[in-house]
Parts: sequence; structure tokens; C-alpha cells
Amino acid sequence: MIPLPGFDEGAKPHIPVERVQLDGSRRKVPRGFGGGRNFGDRKKHAADLNGDIDFVLSDVAARAPALGIDPRLILVVETLVSSQSVADEANWQRSGLRIVDTSSTKRVVAFSDDPAMALFLARLETYGGGPKNGQASATHEAFFDNIDNVRPYGPQDRIGVELQTALRQSGRDDEVTVDVEVWYPGDIATADSWVTLISEAVRAASGIVHDTFSSEASGLALMRVSAKAGVVQQLLNVDLVAKVEVLPDSLTINASPSEISADTVADLPIPDETAPLVGIIDSGVVANHPLLRGCVVGAVSTSAWIEDGADRHGHGTAVASILARGSLDGQIASNEWDGHPFRVLSVRVLDENAQIPPYRLAERELTDAAIYLAQQGVRVINLSLGDLNGMIVGNRAPSIAALLDALSRSLNVVFVVPTGNVAPREYAGQFDESLAIDYPLRMLESPNSLLLDPAPAATALTVGSLISPLKPLPLGTAPLGKAAWPSPVSRIGLGIGDAIKPELCAPAGTVGQDQQSHTLVELDELQVVVADGRLNSTGLITHDFGSSLAAPHVSRVAALVATKYPNATGNLIRALTLQSAEPVALDFLAAATEFIEGVAASEGRRFVGYGQASSLRSAESAIRDTVLIAESEIPVDGVHLFAVPVPEAFFARKRAARGMTVTLSFDPLVRSRRMDYLSTRLKFEVVRGLPADQVIEMFLSEAEDAGAGRRVKIPNRRGLKVSGISTQKRVAMEPAQTVRSLGANQLARKTWQNSLPRFNDFPNDFLVVVQSLNRWAPPTSVQPYALTVRLWVDDKLPPIYEEVRTKVNSARIRARGRAQTR
Repeated sequence: MIPLPGFDEGAKPHIPVERVQLDGSRRKVPRGFGGGRNFGDRKKHAADLNGDIDFVLSDVAARAPALGIDPRLILVVETLVSSQSVADEANWQRSGLRIVDTSSTKRVVAFSDDPAMALFLARLETYGGGPKNGQASATHEAFFDNIDNVRPYGPQDRIGVELQTALRQSGRDDEVTVDVEVWYPGDIATADSWVTLISEAVRAASGIVHDTFSSEASGLALMRVSAKAGVVQQLLNVDLVAKVEVLPDSLTINASPSEISADTVADLPIPDETAPLVGIIDSGVVANHPLLRGCVVGAVSTSAWIEDGADRHGHGTAVASILARGSLDGQIASNEWDGHPFRVLSVRVLDENAQIPPYRLAERELTDAAIYLAQQGVRVINLSLGDLNGMIVGNRAPSIAALLDALSRSLNVVFVVPTGNVAPREYAGQFDESLAIDYPLRMLESPNSLLLDPAPAATALTVGSLISPLKPLPLGTAPLGKAAWPSPVSRIGLGIGDAIKPELCAPAGTVGQDQQSHTLVELDELQVVVADGRLNSTGLITHDFGSSLAAPHVSRVAALVATKYPNATGNLIRALTLQSAEPVALDFLAAATEFIEGVAASEGRRFVGYGQASSLRSAESAIRDTVLIAESEIPVDGVHLFAVPVPEAFFARKRAARGMTVTLSFDPLVRSRRMDYLSTRLKFEVVRGLPADQVIEMFLSEAEDAGAGRRVKIPNRRGLKVSGISTQKRVAMEPAQTVRSLGANQLARKTWQNSLPRFNDFPNDFLVVVQSLNRWAPPTSVQPYALTVRLWVDDKLPPIYEEVRTKVNSARIRARGRAQTR
């Protein structure tokens, strides 16, 4: 049997570390707006905006009711600043506008409850009158100087891309089934009343409302509707509607049967009740499949529209076989099997066509499935699904992504999702001989290769796919890419607010190319082996490729962590899974084009994230590879410190590699249609050679002015500044704090080839600083998070585990002793 890392009794447990008991809250500063005025002639600008408002008001007055629903005053305000902070919503509310969307760059969508917009126009008139009583700026200057123009929100804003095609191809009386997103105005009661109003209107027009779903936690109000195309056209004129789109396409499985028989795998190991448990939401599983024998602890359906948990498509069984057994390729070939298979609990949400039942919203089905799995004790849920019509656009969180972020927080579970698949024809342009090398560049340049919903979910671990080890191919064919390069069928990031997505990657195959015609071909040799669960299939295994098959490799790592640390929160499971990432070489970019080194790293993360997850590195420490773990709750605008001892090996005067990796995961509240999608942002930095109280003071003295997009330095009595920390004392990690802190799953690395300087007059510990930057969380709230710190040295240097453990335990004892004497 092949041993599985993480089950070795001699492995070293990770070391808990407690934070230094010096707390602080970020000092508040007045929010400025910075820079000079955008419109020098205030009077003219006010007149232009007045003209825009007149047009919007006349447009509303002229329109007839749509489906019997009276027009509402909803407008699009185009702004000049590239982001709109939720913290600034009070300015809009004071102007009589209720914001419903700031997710797109330089655009605010708002309702006016006052059909005459009297308050807005009065404030605009005051601004146009210029400064009063010797003031330098006009009243409301910052607000109106940032507004470029105002226009109505119309059908062109509501119609989905696929729906445009569907309506062009449909007669007026043809039935169309669509998903309708209703504006979420900030409170669930109003949202529900709007959903009810639209539902009644659709039914009055002889349409059918199959399902509705609203969520205060994710800021969603959704409907699934079937109606004549003419009725759907009218829906596009209902002001309470944000978006209308046809249903997503079904998943496909590119599979061919294998002649391997069940007798070949008759003696596979069976997991016991202590084996890691991982949940799967998919098309179900074939529970009695020979490769899954004894691994499936349950296969159910939580939907009234799906009869049972049996797989009638094949996708779920393929994914489950990787969850249960890991990579099957080498095991099938050698007939040597992983001695510690995992247990799988499956909830079926897809029908035989790999679609959500046509009369249910995906958000409702996924919610019910996730709640069931959490109730059964599942901590890690593999969701190898994606909305093929739900590509990330701008800064807006797609609906399922927002739902997963809300569920991961409320259920304390970890979702693992793929980036989604993309056909090379969607981004490649011409198929030529250079495609095999420069497809990564073409993906970077194409808007068609971006993430699919729910891959942008902030708290989910999103997984891209790599090309598996290559095998000999038929003459006249060659693979697209090379082994360990990103797969040409795996979509790329970034995520919401330019967060690093995907975070992780795993092997999942590629496609081939005919060297004469340059057409693409699907070859078994370039795909991965999975269990064949297709209805009426006679094969035991099949071959397939795509990011759906990369995600379960990461789910296994996360499930192993959850088993090793049963009391860990979802935050810690994610942080340790992320900590296991091994960097992936970025030579695929260098081969495609001439990148400067820094750009190559940032662009490369869009394909592979922080690297490839590893079971060995996630669940256990080693004598030269030691992980410290911590969980805490940080108050709004607070600062936490963790003291991490520097091992003596780091000071050894020998040319040998040594390094540090820090990960941080947290689960903030979210708002789906906001530029500030996350209620709180956390960031971390590492310093050394400084007293802890001085570090606290420095980080409290630097505040972020989110409204103006600039930093404000606050002087303090000692003149201390974070920016003034010397390069010897501030650890410059990669990626930079400004890049990694955009997401809820963060990682940074630092490697030294030579010894660290020793400070004789100052502490030598690493101080890891965690800072909370509030966006719109309640001022009395706290944000849970998990932190991990990995210290490692190569074989030329002495072991470090026992030294680090002893120093951490000693520090804990001293701290508790001081607390008792107070």
C-alpha cells in the first residue's frame, strides 16, 4: 500500500502560538477627498447634471407600467473615482438616493424614493452656488465633483448576453425560462416585497414562477420564471429588476470507456470510520462502483425535484473517485493503492443532463445541500460546478459566489471550487503552430477566459488545473503546453476586487493538436483517469480533463487537515491548506512572450495562484519544516501581534536556504453588489528587531483613507512610521501586502540564502502584525481569522522543530505568569 502523508504516527504536530497581549484600534481620521477639483466651473457642472436629471425624470414620467408595475426612479450615476466605498453610502442617502449597486468601476446604481428628487436637486443647487462665507470649497463639493453624468437604468443594462441571442431566435409566443435578479435594497423585507410584486405580475401575464430565493447574508433576491418571450421582454422594462438571463448550459464529460475490468481492482483498501470525510455536491455518485467500494457513506438528494442520489450523468462519480482515491493514473497502472482512502458523502443537485432542475434556483438547491452536509459533520465541500453563463464581470460578485461566502461563514465549512473550463476557440483566435506555446498569453489578452461563478467566491479555495505528466502520443500529434504548465482549458483570475484567484492548482489534463492541420484533438493520453459513472457505460474507468477534476485534489488536502485538527475552524482549515502550496514555475509565461520578472509573477498567479497544494505540507510539521498555527478574533480597526521565534539555524553563517511562509484566512460579511464586497479587510506584515509596543504604535499611526484611495500618515509623539522601518527589520515578502491583502485567503513567502542579522539590543523574534481595516462592518463587531507561519531550513542546516516548540511554549508560560501577577 502507498502511505498517505498525514497518517505517519511519527509526524510532528503543528505548534499553536498565542498572540502578544497588546491590543489596539486604528486611530480614526477625517476622510478626505484629495487632489484638485475635477470640474473647475461648478455652475456649469451643476447645470449639466440638472439636465441629466431632467432627462431621467421625464423618461420615468413618459414610460407606461411594465407588466402592470409602475415605473420607479432608478438611475445610473457615472463617477470619476474608480471605486465607491460602502462607507460613503451615507452621502448618497443624505442626497435622497438608496444605493443598490456599486460593483462596477466608476458607476453607482441608486433608487430615489422621491419621484421629484427634490433633496438631490436642492443639494446640487447649493453646490452650483460655489463657496460661501469664505470657505475654500462649495458645500457638497466632494460629492458632486466626483459625478460625471446621470442616466436611466434601462433594458440594455438588464439583459444577459445569452438572453439577447435567445430572444432574437424566439417568436413572441415562444416560452423562455429565465433567472431574474431583483434589486436588493438593503433590507430583506423590502426585497421580498419586490419579489412578490414581480411574481404576481408574471402570473397575471400567464407566466410561471417556479422558485424564489432571497438571502440577507449575501444580499440576493432571485426568481426563476417561465413565460412567453414577449413577457420576458416586458420584464426587461421593470425597474425593480436588476438582471435577466437564460439558464446556464449543462456540464459535459469528455469520456471514452476503458476495458479495465472490476476484477483488476477487487482488493482495494476500504476506509474506516476515522478516515477523512469530504462532501460533494454534484450529479450524484454510483455508490456501488468498484473504485468507490466502501468509500461512499451516503448518496442522497435534498431536492424535491431529484428522486435520489444516484449518478445518471457521470460527472459526480468521476469527481468522487478522485476525492476517495486521489490520483488514479499511477495506481491503476501499478495496481498499488493508497492505503488510506477517504470517505465521501454525496448530495445530488444535478439531473441526468447535469443541470439544476429547471424549476428550482441553483442558489436554493445549493443552500439545502450545504446545510445537509454540515449537519452530517462535513467540514469540506467539493463543488466542481460552474455557471457557464456566469463569467465574472467587473467587481460584482456572481450570485452563487456570494451565496458560498455567506454559507461558509454561517456553517463554518470550506468550499473548494474550480476556476471553470474554457474552450481554446473562445480565446485563441487562429489555431496555428504557436498555439501550443503562447496560449497563456492569448488567455491573458482575452476577456473570454475569466472565472466562472462561483470561482470568484472570496472565502472558497479556488483551484486551477495544471497539465499532468505527459505520456507518448500518436504520431502527428503534440500536446498544448508542457507538463506542469497551466491547462489550456482552465480559466484564469483575478477575483472580486482583484483578489488573487485561483489560490491553488492541481493536475487535470490538457488537449492535443494535430501538427498538420493544427486542429485540436482530445486524447486519452493527455487526460486523467477517473471512475466511469455514466449511465449504461460498460467501462470501469474513463478519461477526462478540466478544472472540475483539479478541485478534488485540493478538497482531499483540506479534508485531511480537518481530520487532523477536528476543532479547527473553516478559517484554519483554509489557512493550512493554503500553507501547503508549493510554488509552480512560471516558465510558461517566459516561453510565450517577453515579460519583465515582476510582471511575470503577477500574471502567473492568475493561472496557478500561490501554487500546488500538498498533503505532506498541510497536516504535519517536520524537524526542518515547522508550522505555527493561531486563531483569534480581531476587533474593527484593531491590530494583533504574534511573536515567532527565529531559530538559531537562521543565524548560521552558511550559504543555505531558509525561509518563511505566512498564510491568513478569514470569513467576512459580504454584500454582492458593492465595490466593498467584503465588510472587513485583514492584512499582515512581518517585522523584527523592534519592541512589540513600538510596532503596535507604528501600525496604529498609519490609517487608510479608503474614501480617497490614499494613505494618511498620522503623527505620534515619537514620530514612528511603518514606512520608516528599515529593510533589515521589515521582511519584504512575496507577493506584496498591497496585492495579497485584496483577498480573504492570503499567502506570502520569503527565502534567505544567507544568515539573518542578529540584533543584540533588540528582540530578534519575527513579529507578525495582523491589522483589521473596516469597510462597513458594525463598529462593535469582531472578525474571526486564522494565521499560520511556516519556518523551514534545508538539509545543510540543523533541525528547528524542537527549538521553536520549546521557545513558543516558554513564551506562553511567561505570558500567563505575568497575567497572574497583575
